[in-house]
Amino acid sequence: MLDDRLYDEKELEKSWLISYSDLITLLFVIVIIIAATQMTKIQTQREAAKKEQAEQQANLKQVHESLDLLNLQKLELEREIHQLEGQKKLLAGTGEKNGAEEQEQAGLPKPPVGMPDTGERDMETLHTQLSSALAELNLDYEETEEGLRIRLPEKILFASGSADLEEQGKEVVGTVARVLQRYAYKVRIEGYTDDVPISHSPYKSNWELSSARAIAVMREMVDAYSLPASRFTVAGWGEYRPLVDNSNEENRARNRRVEVIILAEKE
Repeated sequence: MLDDRLYDEKELEKSWLISYSDLITLLFVIVIIIAATQMTKIQTQREAAKKEQAEQQANLKQVHESLDLLNLQKLELEREIHQLEGQKKLLAGTGEKNGAEEQEQAGLPKPPVGMPDTGERDMETLHTQLSSALAELNLDYEETEEGLRIRLPEKILFASGSADLEEQGKEVVGTVARVLQRYAYKVRIEGYTDDVPISHSPYKSNWELSSARAIAVMREMVDAYSLPASRFTVAGWGEYRPLVDNSNEENRARNRRVEVIILAEKE
């Protein structure tokens, strides 16, 4: 009898463990349910964010396509304007020719032999005006058989690896563009880099970067100073036409440049 009572008391002492383990199990299940709910919520939010990002990218792509279409339309209008200006000049030239014939028939004196024509005088004046402006900016330039070649170093135009004109670069390009507004000479813009491979840049190669920089300079002249786009050609040479060897940082800095060549040929 005594043994049975002792046994029951021991069983009663152990019974609280069962209740405690049930409570722990219940709490564990509740924690799992809460965690699963949160994971589902997080997954839903993540999917919603991905969907929103995809919509934003689609909208951005549509905006870029619209801008490209507008740029093409703008270039087409500029080309038509250029054609009309050419026809106007042709008609004006015909009138001048007829006037010269009438002058000759009337026995009026001709211009002295050896006097430079208007094109030569314009080019000389352009060289003088640009030389003065570039000397003030301490920029390098040279006269070649093609025309006047102006070298604009990277450090005053762009940040490293970028094709977005800095404020100082816009001012320098504007100095050249304001002179070009007075004359109708054709212009070639060439971009150059050093031979260091592209690393931190949206452009995959030096060739693409040099081309983008040449286009950026042309765009500034066309958009900000209303120069006809038909006057320009652009080229990107990357690292393939260095001024000096790329053996040190000073030489590499000289090779990173944009050159503006004002050709002796008019539109």
